[in-house]
Amino acid sequence: MVTRNISPRPREEAPDKRWMSLIFGPQATLRRELEEGDEQKIEIFEAGLSKEINAADTIETAFTKIVRMALACEFGGSFVRSKGAKGMIDTIVRGIMGDSELRRQALLIIDRYAR
Repeated sequence: MVTRNISPRPREEAPDKRWMSLIFGPQATLRRELEEGDEQKIEIFEAGLSKEINAADTIETAFTKIVRMALACEFGGSFVRSKGAKGMIDTIVRGIMGDSELRRQALLIIDRYAR
């Protein structure tokens, strides 16, 4: 007869329910002190995504909306509307689509905000 040494499972911390920690892990940026104005940018980003992303959007369209909203929150709406922004946005979207981890994170964001 073979006996096994069964030790109790290590105790795990309860998962953080905040959405950014689900994407970036338990050591997410939410755990560090936010710089002045960052909280407001995050609120604007979340509000914008909840208005912009539709369940009927293609993945590429939804990724484009995420990138546009992030850039608008960080640099302003005029930056996103500038002449060279479309090419930059398209390049960032292709980069997200081509990287499995970034694609997974963006899909989690879409799932959270699609209406």
